Amino acid sequence: MKQLHLLAPLCLLVLITCFSCNKTGGAGPDGGPDPEYVTATISGRITDDAAKPVAGAVVVAGDDSTITDVDGAFTISNVTLSREAAFVKVKKNGFFMGTKTFVISANKNNPVAIRLIRKRLAGTISGSGGGTVMVPSQGGTINFEANSIVDPVSNAAYTGAVAVSAFFIDPEAADFRDIMPGALRGITANDEETGLQSFGMMAVELTGAAGEQLQLAPGKKATLHFPIPSKLQAEAPATIPLWSLDETTGLWKEEGQATREGTEYVGAVSHFSFWNCDAPFSIVDFTGIIRNQAGDNMEKVEVVISVPSGNDTSGSISGHDFTNAEGVIKGKFPANRIMKLNIYDKCRALIHAQNIGPFTASADLGVITVNYSPSQVAFSGTVKNCADTPLAQGFVTVALEGMYYNIPVENGNFNATITRCGSGPTTATLTAYDIDGRQSGPKVERSVAGVTVDAGVLAACGTPIDTYIKYSLNGVEYEILPPADTVFFSRPSQNSSITAIGGRWGRNQYENIIFLFTGEQAPGTYPVFLVDIYSDEGRLLYVREGNFTTTLSEYGTTPGSYITGTFAGMLRDSLTSNTIPINCSFRVIR
Repeated sequence: MKQLHLLAPLCLLVLITCFSCNKTGGAGPDGGPDPEYVTATISGRITDDAAKPVAGAVVVAGDDSTITDVDGAFTISNVTLSREAAFVKVKKNGFFMGTKTFVISANKNNPVAIRLIRKRLAGTISGSGGGTVMVPSQGGTINFEANSIVDPVSNAAYTGAVAVSAFFIDPEAADFRDIMPGALRGITANDEETGLQSFGMMAVELTGAAGEQLQLAPGKKATLHFPIPSKLQAEAPATIPLWSLDETTGLWKEEGQATREGTEYVGAVSHFSFWNCDAPFSIVDFTGIIRNQAGDNMEKVEVVISVPSGNDTSGSISGHDFTNAEGVIKGKFPANRIMKLNIYDKCRALIHAQNIGPFTASADLGVITVNYSPSQVAFSGTVKNCADTPLAQGFVTVALEGMYYNIPVENGNFNATITRCGSGPTTATLTAYDIDGRQSGPKVERSVAGVTVDAGVLAACGTPIDTYIKYSLNGVEYEILPPADTVFFSRPSQNSSITAIGGRWGRNQYENIIFLFTGEQAPGTYPVFLVDIYSDEGRLLYVREGNFTTTLSEYGTTPGSYITGTFAGMLRDSLTSNTIPINCSFRVIR
């Protein structure tokens, strides 16, 4: 997965998708100790609430950004982040912002996984009259005062219909560690870092009739009612601090308190973000190394550390992270507590469990040995194109036991060994893709019963791949073609006039392109105000020179529809200032 470095033009893209270009991660003058910044690589996978990959999501870490590929995967290399609180943000239309905060190792690859929460409409209120909405599914309510909504861009009062999206994040839910924003760490009102035991979180977003993002007016508050999970009601205190997620540092910030009323916590908030009812506790640093019985480092296994129920607190005190290539895990856990350390493989199967602690100071857990012998299967076969000749370049996707794998095709052949999530007989689904011919073949099922699967001859033909960005620079042709490559579309809201389209292709030095134009969501000719092309290392190669327009032959307005168009003009070399012509045609899915 190639990366898009967040330089000036991509900062503009990130701004229109509600992100900040400021360095993210770590507390500073406004909360906790000054962070120590290090250079590291962040890689991972973004999934939805059904654990399926999310393609085309914008991922931001520090001053760098990238787009997830067809498998939801991303990599951002050599980014500067806080060592103690690296902060990753993910934005995708239809979902609340996803975030994770974690301790990283300098000059290493640090894996992360983020599961996005799909937005759910809690109800609609009048900006002038206020009202109450019920939080879907899990319960809870939100009460709004009259005349309490503003457009944060203009700070003008908003009196029209306000759509309220909300979701209650249950700390006792099985997927809590996947969807929880940030980490269970915060900065108290006394400017001290602390661990947090959650008694319930809530995500809230306000949207106007034209799709614009709204906020509470200065001096106004909304009242949140958090249901207390049944397993936590016995230990839930009468009052509890309220915390909002600081979207710059990635840590929770103490802002007021909530009061228990029966089986709910009730508190007033002055702005909307993620909100959290948490009891603070002391934390210490830890590190450890995970190896298998052969002494090999275990990479990308998930380590979950929690305080067991029935100790002195609930199992809602927990945290998790993934090992790096050296098998190293680093983080912070509760001081003076007996804890449970569980290790899970990529399939979420528990492969090791032990008790650790209590610790009064920073702890080195040493080497933890895991007896792990997963099943493996080797896939092989051949692929032909539409001319019935061996496919020169492409790949085969394998869907097996809920996981997805890409196997490259070279000179008509493919082979790879895959670590399975199961061991019994099952079925794998394979699909072949022709990159140059822009074709994919039918889905083919193959039985998996042993350690090898001969898939036979697959056809990469039959289904045109009709999403693309094609452009020529000074007469040299380039093409960005999903699913091997990534293209993306962004329009932050229905009333925005800005459309951003971009793509990444790792097969030449001009793999990154982004262009932005303004205009209606309809066919027509519109001004292009930004065209930039980047190298693989993030160096700006060419920028727009002079005036551009784009001609759109279609502009779909619903998810799954297409935006199709062309533009032409001159680009300026960022180093020599020489100009060259560019001609571009594109068709991207909304």
